[in-house]
Amino acid sequence: MGATAAAGCAVIALANPGDTGVPLCASRAMFGVDCAFCGGIRCTNSLLRGDVLAALDHNVILAVALPVIAVTWMIWMTRQLLSEPVVATPKPSALYRLPKWLSVGGGMALLGFGLIRNFTGATWMVWLHSDSFQI
Repeated sequence: MGATAAAGCAVIALANPGDTGVPLCASRAMFGVDCAFCGGIRCTNSLLRGDVLAALDHNVILAVALPVIAVTWMIWMTRQLLSEPVVATPKPSALYRLPKWLSVGGGMALLGFGLIRNFTGATWMVWLHSDSFQI
């Protein structure tokens, strides 16, 4: 899994997905609206190149979530390699379950972000657009 993630990151870092101006998201190409993940590949590319401000401009949710996920995965992997218990729990299946409030809250946050980033009212709303494709 780590090797696949590293290979994918290498491909995204080497190729700049923002160069073509062609939308990479189906919702952006067909309907002209940003989904919650629009700008995600360009956000990943910017993070891998160290340009945090550009990553935040492409997709603020992923720019915050990707480093958290990467650090969490590295901590988990290190503990597994050192044979330390990840969480003291009697049931191993509970290690891989997210709390219900986190799943529901995360889904609602993504839905809200997907809706808000398509409004063109205030300046802060325009900043949330993925700016991937000008119609």
